[in-house]
Amino acid sequence: MDHEKSMEDKNQDKSEQHKNKGMAKRRVVREVLILSVTCLALYNAGRAICDSVNRQFFLHDQAIALKRGQAQAEQVNKELREGLSNYRSSKGIERLARERLNQAGPDEVIVHIGK
Repeated sequence: MDHEKSMEDKNQDKSEQHKNKGMAKRRVVREVLILSVTCLALYNAGRAICDSVNRQFFLHDQAIALKRGQAQAEQVNKELREGLSNYRSSKGIERLARERLNQAGPDEVIVHIGK
């Protein structure tokens, strides 16, 4: 009887060891899966951060270019406003007629020199 009991104990121990090995394998597989998902998430987060930083540099450069364009446009507008104020006076209109329309004053003669 002791021999039978000891055999049953041995079989039961083997069964429990086999069961524990199966549980350990499942646990390892589960942990490896969790590790893989975590690594993938970290990779994607890092890639998103790099893309975001690159986008910020791009947008910064675009903002600088737009500010330069705005400054140039403001300078052109200033020059045009000054030109308009010059042409509102009678001397300004006279100068415009001479330069753009090839007209002369009453006591002036226009001379064209050809090449």
